Amino acid sequence: MLPRAAGFSILALTFSVSCNLFNLNKKSLSRQAGGLRPLNVVLVTIDTLRPDRLRCYGYTQIETPTLDRLARQGTLFENAVCQAPLTAPSHASIMTGLYPTVHKVRDTGGFILSSSQLTLSAILQNHGWETAAFVGASVLKKRFGFGHGFTVYDDQMEPSSETAPQGQVAERRAGEVVDHAIRWLDSQRGKPFLLWVHLYDPHLPYDPPPPFREKYKSRLYDGEVAYTDRELGRLLEAVERKSNAENTIIAVLSDHGEAFSEHGEYAHGVFLYDVTVKILFLITGPGAPAGLRVKQQVRSVDLLPTLLEMLGGNVPPGVQGVSLVPAFSGKHLPTDCSYTETLFPKLNMGWSELRGIRTNRWMYIRAPKPELYDLVQDPGETTNVIDKYAAEAAELEAKLKKITEEDSETVKPAPVDPRTMQQLRSLGYLGGSTSKEYELTGKGTDPKDRTAIIKALYKGIYSELPVAQRIAMLRQAVVKDPGNPSLYNSLGDLYAQAGHYGELTRLYQDALAKGIRSAWLYSRLGQLYLRQRNLQKAIPYFEAAARMNPADFDSLQNLAVAYRETGRLAEAERTLTSIVNSGELYAPAYNELGMLWVQKGNQTTALRFFEQAAKLDPIFQLNLARLHRMMGNYEKARSAFQTFLGAASTRPSYRAIIPQVKEELAALP
Repeated sequence: MLPRAAGFSILALTFSVSCNLFNLNKKSLSRQAGGLRPLNVVLVTIDTLRPDRLRCYGYTQIETPTLDRLARQGTLFENAVCQAPLTAPSHASIMTGLYPTVHKVRDTGGFILSSSQLTLSAILQNHGWETAAFVGASVLKKRFGFGHGFTVYDDQMEPSSETAPQGQVAERRAGEVVDHAIRWLDSQRGKPFLLWVHLYDPHLPYDPPPPFREKYKSRLYDGEVAYTDRELGRLLEAVERKSNAENTIIAVLSDHGEAFSEHGEYAHGVFLYDVTVKILFLITGPGAPAGLRVKQQVRSVDLLPTLLEMLGGNVPPGVQGVSLVPAFSGKHLPTDCSYTETLFPKLNMGWSELRGIRTNRWMYIRAPKPELYDLVQDPGETTNVIDKYAAEAAELEAKLKKITEEDSETVKPAPVDPRTMQQLRSLGYLGGSTSKEYELTGKGTDPKDRTAIIKALYKGIYSELPVAQRIAMLRQAVVKDPGNPSLYNSLGDLYAQAGHYGELTRLYQDALAKGIRSAWLYSRLGQLYLRQRNLQKAIPYFEAAARMNPADFDSLQNLAVAYRETGRLAEAERTLTSIVNSGELYAPAYNELGMLWVQKGNQTTALRFFEQAAKLDPIFQLNLARLHRMMGNYEKARSAFQTFLGAASTRPSYRAIIPQVKEELAALP
């Protein structure tokens, strides 16, 4: 995954079991025999948590008493792995028991879990469970399909004044997520429940709150993990007040791990090595022996069938995971084959995707330069032994082909709306920024040959070097890797931060010349020319952005501004009406419709649109105030001016006009 960037702003297995690939739909519910035991289920997923940073997995430099206690009370899986080192695909596998090749969530952003895929929540809801989810980041927003089967899906994060004046912030701390979950828990009466809590804190940037920042000042990632453990403890105390241990199953997993420069990777998402593929996996509850540590490999896809068996139910046909309950009595698990993939290098970097098969001994990675590691002799995966063990590699490649089915595959991300896109970008993701098709052939630039680029991206965004040095670093990276969209994205952020708009325009024009095509690139060029008041040049870029992503309301609204200011009023109205008719409550569109009707001389209609915009976002009270003043409604104008000033005082980009607005307010009769 890309390191998190600042937001851009110019304007307002037994193999036969684990490779069962046919799709599953809701009709499979009717094929489940018998009822389920009315046990409460608490599922906690902790983002970006590598297990070797936990005391219960042998790391002694951290205090994680909650997870340590769970490990003593239940079963810990020492060798658990995920199906993709990315949040959305991994969670989709956790919830469905399916590999990404089947559930089709292939990256974070731009892929939606289809309602035709049966999830743990849908199964339990169908059997009468109360179901609720509380997520810590916009990567798992309901719009991406994770709300199926949940009566309550809490993904609403309070906006900060400047970072998200129109929408939500991208993430929230574990404490806030747990507070919301506890309030829901306290309201439950009688029915068994499924509670899913997603805690995002160990994700970059590492910024633990006091006192964890001070205690772990040289190891801020550990501080995030320790803080998350404390908040998990608060959650479990509330669970224990509501439901005793005999009636409660608790499962805690991480979605993937995190790299700290091992193999040349920072963060996660590019490679398929154990530092990002291995995960925390704990289960407590009726049937899970206390203090048991299972050494066999297990997988994210095994959670759903395990929980269903613990509840006394049957695993629906088509699920690729298997129940881990036999391990509770020391039996062998048919989980030696685990498929894992990352399409992130292909979709975001312009490199080759990677796919892999992991067993208890081997990690095989299909790449332009294939890799094979002996995990028993070389757990750090430092020596590629594919030439020495060619037969073993060929056998694993044959298994991989059965899972992927075809030598090539076409994937097409779905574009997302601008507010969600901005939230994803603030977390380091570009998914959903384009709707182009990608051919997955396993060919192209091997990510192993681009570790210098990965390092440059990380340091260019996160180092404390002066902006000029970071710009120079990324400029050199662009020269070395000119087809990488992420470099233009990150370097563009730095140019904007430094106010170098001429260089920024040349950078984006160069990206187009190098074949980069995405809605965000066209939209940014449109914004730059709009900033220069070169409306005729801005229009075609906004039109291109809107064609590539019809949900890009920012580009559509800016296009309408350019249309209006060049006298193309009918086209401006048609463009704005398309936003309003979409059902999206997008304040800038209503504000611009007000401007349009002012220009057309209809103040009454303009007033209606300005009122709607101001209702959605108080920053648009300014135009409402000025129109009231024009119409002689001085008391209403005074109230609107005052409301605007209150909103503007918390938003740095508006502070420059506050003195002028105060003068306008004082001049009212």
